[in-house]
Amino acid sequence: MVSDEIQRLKARMDGLVREQADRRAMLERQGEEIKAKSQEYMTKQVQAAERYVQHRRELGRREREAGGWGTEKTLADKSNVMGFGPEDDEGRATRATESIPSPPPEERAESPRGRHSRREDFDEDDFSNNTWLG
Repeated sequence: MVSDEIQRLKARMDGLVREQADRRAMLERQGEEIKAKSQEYMTKQVQAAERYVQHRRELGRREREAGGWGTEKTLADKSNVMGFGPEDDEGRATRATESIPSPPPEERAESPRGRHSRREDFDEDDFSNNTWLG
């Protein structure tokens, strides 16, 4: 009677071990399939990126050959901007960093009631009640 119960428990344990091994094998197969699909997808992505780079290089080459804004001279003078002031009438090139001053930083003060509270300077027509305007 005890040995029959032990035999049943051993058989049940063997079935559970087989089931666990089958599940592990199935997960490994699925992992390999996913890895193969990922490899195939990444290969296609690399090929598409290579085609894109070749296309952009070809467009750049065509633009340089055709002249226009993409010529060697304009690419070399990227740091210069066209001037419109009286100092530029003499033919001097103005550097972009010198000609365009940076705007002063904005200082925002939060109201004590929070940023969604009604402001003193609120106007119904200026749409400033939208939260995306800050």
